[in-house]
Amino acid sequence: MKFNTTQRGFAKIDTNALLIAAFEGETESGLFNHLNTASGGNVKAQCELEKFTAAVGQTMLTYPFGAIAAKRAIFFGVGKRSELTTAKLRKALVAAFKLARAQKINEVTVAETTLSGTKVSAAQFAELAATVSLLVDYEVNHNKTVGVLGYTARPELEEVRYLSEHKVGTKVRKSLAKGRIVAQAVNYARDLSNLPAGELTPTAFVEEAKRVAAESGGLITCKVLSPQELAVIGAQGIINVGKGSDEPYYLIELVYTPPTGATQEVLGYVGKAVCFDSGGYDLKPADGMRHMKRDMSGGGAVLSAMQAIANLQLPISVKAYMAPVENMVSGRAFKPGDRIRMLSGITVEVDNTDAEGRLTLGDMITYARNAGVTRIVDVATLTGAIRQVNSDVAAGLFSNNDAFARQLKAAGERVGEQYEHLTMWPELRDFNKAEMSDLKNTGGPAGAGATTAAWFVRQFAGEELPWIHLDIASVAFRDREFGVDPKGSTGFSVQTLVELAAEFAKKR
Repeated sequence: MKFNTTQRGFAKIDTNALLIAAFEGETESGLFNHLNTASGGNVKAQCELEKFTAAVGQTMLTYPFGAIAAKRAIFFGVGKRSELTTAKLRKALVAAFKLARAQKINEVTVAETTLSGTKVSAAQFAELAATVSLLVDYEVNHNKTVGVLGYTARPELEEVRYLSEHKVGTKVRKSLAKGRIVAQAVNYARDLSNLPAGELTPTAFVEEAKRVAAESGGLITCKVLSPQELAVIGAQGIINVGKGSDEPYYLIELVYTPPTGATQEVLGYVGKAVCFDSGGYDLKPADGMRHMKRDMSGGGAVLSAMQAIANLQLPISVKAYMAPVENMVSGRAFKPGDRIRMLSGITVEVDNTDAEGRLTLGDMITYARNAGVTRIVDVATLTGAIRQVNSDVAAGLFSNNDAFARQLKAAGERVGEQYEHLTMWPELRDFNKAEMSDLKNTGGPAGAGATTAAWFVRQFAGEELPWIHLDIASVAFRDREFGVDPKGSTGFSVQTLVELAAEFAKKR
């Protein structure tokens, strides 16, 4: 998709669709009134007919009939001026771009609007327009064949123009670029998660990480530990999960150093990258296994966030860790009742082979701590239990540091990703105790599986280093469209990780 800016009178812009924000109660002024006057009052008449009041998320498609050069105009309601927020603007833009998509429009122009009297800046408006346009246009059907069973490819949105009647300033241009970069990273995460497990194997995941590093212009270095190297350092959590597969298993370390040099603060991002999870000997039922190609969504989000951070050249050091593995059944696979000595030295009794993700997270977090990160965020499709708490609306957030948790939750709110900060009740910690080891890898039948899993992971993070665990199993993929997300993989948490890094970059 191409992005361009243009400066000219809006009535003269030749475009397939002109997207115009409309404020509730202000349909007698601004661009809305200009277009209504030019059309001889037809726009106002259509408003009355369709009961368009410019409420948040309302849209109205109109044909100017020669009043302006644009072939169509799409008005999108943003509500009352004094109540406008980025969340409301995002919702409105999503509705506008979905209408453009439904109309099979391949090129649109977003008209800059006067934002005086609101809490939204021109830069935020521009960034959201760029981000939403790409995210809404995402199409998962990469391998469908035109003509088979009546399939017809939907026209892609090929060009988005940002129209201003004044010179487009540097800040707005940078915001448009940022929106595009972050949205491309989200779509990359969606692509990775949607790939069949037979294509995105652990080896293929390693190649993706190498490619991201190679395309960073030297800002990212990539280190990959082989099975033999993992054995030398004693990363038995990763080894045991991966050894049942014919596919090798790895630990990836990506190190981003900004062009301005390394920083004292070093963010550590850890992503669960189980490329396929059969459940091991505690085999999943067919319905539960169907979508387990997406059990690497946390690792895909971390990899994609690193791509965006490098493209934005954020002045903050970041280290990322992913352990691509497959959890399979074979004569080599780990078994219920096995005992594992983790990289940290902690011993774990395998209570259930389908609680494998926390084993890989434990070793990755230990490795990240040893590598000198100053705070850690891990992202994982860890438990089905989190769906019982948040349905498919929000991810679960657990932390040992309330201030850090508030920072991440606020970052998520700014980019439209929702997290529920859940209390880690101390009484639930003991459910991870084992008879023959320090821990067991399930919390038993306590009915709080997401929290006991978080307590297990926290054992490896410790208490001194600020740590956040994001359980995204509820939101990493859905069976419906939801807001800006398509049906299927969502790329959830990519925007939050980038926004969090950008916030820490400001504090240098």
